[in-house]
Amino acid sequence: MRTRLTILGAALLLTMGCERVVDITVPTMATRLVVSARLELVRGSPSNGAPSGRQVITLSTSAPYFETAGPPPARGAEVRVTDSRGMTTVFREQASAPGVYVTDSLVPVLHRRYTLRVRWNNESYEGSDSLLPVAPIDSFYFVERTGLFAPPDVAREPGPRATIDFRDPSGVENYYVWDQFVDGKRLVEADTAFRYRPMERDAFFNGALVRGYQPYSGVVLRPGQTVRLRHMSLSEQGYRFYLALNNVTLGDGSPFSTPPASVRGNVANLTRPGEPALGYFLLAEVDERTARVP
Repeated sequence: MRTRLTILGAALLLTMGCERVVDITVPTMATRLVVSARLELVRGSPSNGAPSGRQVITLSTSAPYFETAGPPPARGAEVRVTDSRGMTTVFREQASAPGVYVTDSLVPVLHRRYTLRVRWNNESYEGSDSLLPVAPIDSFYFVERTGLFAPPDVAREPGPRATIDFRDPSGVENYYVWDQFVDGKRLVEADTAFRYRPMERDAFFNGALVRGYQPYSGVVLRPGQTVRLRHMSLSEQGYRFYLALNNVTLGDGSPFSTPPASVRGNVANLTRPGEPALGYFLLAEVDERTARVP
């Protein structure tokens, strides 16, 4: 019995010490339209003046998995947005930026529903979302991380964090997402520690005064840095899209994590219903604040 166990152990060690190169063939899927479109109503502080009518929609196409270049632009598309009262705005492609479609005359109106229509490559696409109000920021300041629910390692790390106070409206469901820029650089980028956007629904604080909220509690700031925090509303369907996107992004490969996959958006292909566009079309009211860390 001892001899058999010794032989078995030696075999296991030999197996663990081997390396094998495996070539993986990834099938190439058909080219799909990719939509990146978030129309915004930026409120901010009174010093910002009237909301801007400039809106940008980026259209690109899918590419092979191991492609190292950026996504190919979707050139020559017809792009327009129509609100629930029948007002239509045409987006023009930029000569200097193929695949980027811009207008300077669309200021979204709260509680209206907007529909994106795209005609590209002899196919028609359509997606809709509604503009809901965001609870305005009452205060924007910098304090140490002291939240009860902060991970121990985050809570112990010294240094100020960007912090806001706001009152959530009562009686309605609200959905929030945040972007934070430090010295002009957005924190959420591919291949960084922050691969997802902080987001919340008001299930546990409906109608409450939210004090000392730190969307990016893990980001320790340094004196002199300039921080811009964007506090945005989402529709319920927009929130669910971001939630699914976060789950895929944070997958750690364990048996219980979400497997990597394309997240279905809300832009349908009317010509070929089985091939919807990737990406998402959404609207958001934005309240943003900018301050220098003391």
